[in-house]
Amino acid sequence: MAPTNGIRSASKLMFRHWRDVRKRQHLVNVSVCQGRLSPHLPATYNNIVQKRWNSAVKVFDKRPIPKSDIPPTTAAGLRKGSILRLRTLNQTRLTAEDHIDLTGRISKSVRPPEASDHRRFSIHYGRARRDPTPFPPDSHGFLYWHLEADAPPLSGQVRFRTTTSSDPATFANGRDLQLPHGGTWHISLFHIARRVKCSGLCVHLVSERLVMADMLDTARSISISQMTRKKRLTTDNLFLWKFGQRFLVDLRSFTVVLWIIGGSVAERLCLEYLFSVEVRESGSTGIAERVHRMPYAGRALIQFERSTLPEHKNTRTVILRIVKVIEVTKSDDSEDVPGMPEPKEGSLVMRRTGGRHWIPWSVDVDRPHSSSKALTILFDNEAAQGG
Repeated sequence: MAPTNGIRSASKLMFRHWRDVRKRQHLVNVSVCQGRLSPHLPATYNNIVQKRWNSAVKVFDKRPIPKSDIPPTTAAGLRKGSILRLRTLNQTRLTAEDHIDLTGRISKSVRPPEASDHRRFSIHYGRARRDPTPFPPDSHGFLYWHLEADAPPLSGQVRFRTTTSSDPATFANGRDLQLPHGGTWHISLFHIARRVKCSGLCVHLVSERLVMADMLDTARSISISQMTRKKRLTTDNLFLWKFGQRFLVDLRSFTVVLWIIGGSVAERLCLEYLFSVEVRESGSTGIAERVHRMPYAGRALIQFERSTLPEHKNTRTVILRIVKVIEVTKSDDSEDVPGMPEPKEGSLVMRRTGGRHWIPWSVDVDRPHSSSKALTILFDNEAAQGG
């Protein structure tokens, strides 16, 4: 897409985005821009961007800002002079000027290039007001746009790379900021595209050619379609798009929620009772009840694989393999569930049949199953990559 067409599409997208989200009453604070232009873009391109931003400011400034969108001014929120003026998210353009320190902050107000102060957005380590957790020690480094080489554009996200100094040369040896549960801190494209407060960030991503305008439109449509409380895409969601991607599981979790991403689709996948066993017990009333017991506690890294087991020959069947056991101990439930295989590195995740036999957990995506639609995307992505 040519630069001018990209900005034109992005501008139309932002106005359409504002209209659609207002209809759904998802009003939050917005980032649109004014100020200095990117030093990395041609003068003609900058003039076009400036005109688009001037037009956007006139439109958005006529819109009332909900009180809930006004940035907090308490000690736990923003302090005078704490606004981060974002210059670039392209890691190849980072300079010492882009190095920031988030240590101990509950939130940080961010203003994209050319954005007015009252249209900025905030980043949080936890889930904003519901989880006002401060950024951990040594949270100093660079915000940047992360997209793996073989990943669908929809999997793109803002990440924070912690480094030992403000020198961009230390970026490669740095580490992406982690969440308490072991996931990577990020702001997904779905979150950015859906929320009105990130509209300035949307246009900035297009102006840096990090995201195409049509991908923003696709991400917004997917995200809005999943706006139920149960399915909402949040900053701690885990995204997968290919076989062999490892993800962390708690052996005592009843449910593991993932998102499988394709070229223009995203499906929620809920894995239930991976390391538990259903047993019948007599309750206090003497009536038999079905309960789930978890014989093991700990954490492990697992991954989806295309099955090569003889019983799955000539089918598109997915299995789960335990790649690494981080810790495992027998729990108090172990005596109630004899015979459950202990999770070991290299072994498959197992499930018990009605006849009390243990077989590998598996899903044939070409047969009716609650996980088939999401797991089919892994095969589609593999085919798109040429096998």
